[in-house]
Amino acid sequence: MNKYELDTPCIIVDRTKLLANINRYQAIADEAGITLRPHVKTHKTPQIARLQVEAGAVGVTVAKLGEAEVMADGGINNIVIAYPIVGQSKLERLVQLAKRVKLTVACDSYEVASAISEAALKAGMVINIWIEIDPGYGRVGVQPGESLERLAGALAPLQGIVVTGVLEFAGHSYDAQTDEERKSIAVHEAAVASSSADTLRGCGFPIETVSGGSTPVSRFASLMQGVTEIRPGTYVFGDLTQVQAGALEIEQCALSVLATVISRPAPDRAVIDGGTKVFTMDGEDSVLGTGRGYVIGHPEINVSWFNEEHGVLVLPPSEQGLKVGDKLEIIPVHCCAVVNMLDELNIVQDDLVQEIWPIAARGKVK
Repeated sequence: MNKYELDTPCIIVDRTKLLANINRYQAIADEAGITLRPHVKTHKTPQIARLQVEAGAVGVTVAKLGEAEVMADGGINNIVIAYPIVGQSKLERLVQLAKRVKLTVACDSYEVASAISEAALKAGMVINIWIEIDPGYGRVGVQPGESLERLAGALAPLQGIVVTGVLEFAGHSYDAQTDEERKSIAVHEAAVASSSADTLRGCGFPIETVSGGSTPVSRFASLMQGVTEIRPGTYVFGDLTQVQAGALEIEQCALSVLATVISRPAPDRAVIDGGTKVFTMDGEDSVLGTGRGYVIGHPEINVSWFNEEHGVLVLPPSEQGLKVGDKLEIIPVHCCAVVNMLDELNIVQDDLVQEIWPIAARGKVK
């Protein structure tokens, strides 16, 4: 089937670009002498996770326990949950998952760690813990220095867990405007992570892994002294946010949304069958001047605005021949959010649909 025969709106993934992105970031990690643990919240698809592991990834990172369960079901056996686990029902699921795979959980507080400790002891097991450090982003993460030392002292008596690593996420790298700024953030992130690992080692913890690296800074992995692995996610598909961050070129973006023109209410306006329930409103308008997306092959079209079910395109005179029924491929602002909105990935090569992969971890936010 030709991709333009697909019912819309739907997600298209270019297999050649997907594999090139996977291999490019694996090479970045390999050249830096560190491991790659991709964050699968971007694709939520075991088939892609397996491609990443086959290319050399040590395992995967997930955001939520539900994603971890899907990846385990899909054959991935080395998983880091980079998110605090809170609540009795989640702890029960965590213990069951830890019986199936090599599992590590991030936390930044005594409350989370002690609850995991109690659950692990009841189950007669030991669960790996990584302490999340805040490198300046201001989201979760214990502050380095005295706060980390106090947390280490509180965790030391706990049984049923073993602290074997630290991890960070420098999300402020997305606000950087130049590669020099991104390099500076990468170096600072690595320094904070490495020194925090040393702090924990000094408190008697057997720290083996120092984990960092978002997609915008992971390409500077060779500068991240002391880091032993990186956890980029969005690199696998790319989107307009990553193009803005310099992580890849627009031509390297592997994911697009195929949409159909369903109305031509004015010469300079067309409406497509995808709105916020497909593209979401996450992220900022494209720096390319194309609005809320980039129409492949039609760079002068502006993806102007969305409401729930409609996407409004502003057309220059050269594009006003667009007709109802025409189909357009649009690269979104943020691919991770789009993937969580739809059920399937249509895997395409040379414009032909080769496979359809269910987005098995879609909606797995618990």
